[in-house]
Amino acid sequence: MSKPKPKEFDVDKHKDLVSGLTENMSEKKFEKACEAVALDILQNYEGFEKVEKGPNFRGTPFDFFGFKNGSPYIIELKGSLNSFNAPGETQKRRLKELLKSIKGLKVALLQVKLRKGEYRIFCDEDMEILFQRRRAPLEPIEDWIKERF
Repeated sequence: MSKPKPKEFDVDKHKDLVSGLTENMSEKKFEKACEAVALDILQNYEGFEKVEKGPNFRGTPFDFFGFKNGSPYIIELKGSLNSFNAPGETQKRRLKELLKSIKGLKVALLQVKLRKGEYRIFCDEDMEILFQRRRAPLEPIEDWIKERF
């Protein structure tokens, strides 16, 4: 199973927004600023319907809720100026828990490189490549600590 290939979007449409973003902004503020770009990509490039911002509950592991071809999706956004970022281990675990507990629910990860005008979207079985990644081993960290005893 391979990663989905990057696709392009019209970043010029969002140039004012992108020009106001910096690498040292808080992640929350950065992702909030990226919402308009994400909605544009989801609705105009990927065919999602009825996309809305997810709930503001503490620990919600996704950013948007929408429908594609009649199926409900939880959609996580990872926006960046220059790279494709992935969810952390806790977030992936919580996404998987939701998928197990709600029959028929689907999942997508939207990764966006704002400066290049590129995005990549993982849907359903594409997510397995992310879910199956093993955690970084603790042994090197343990060895490092023990060396300092």
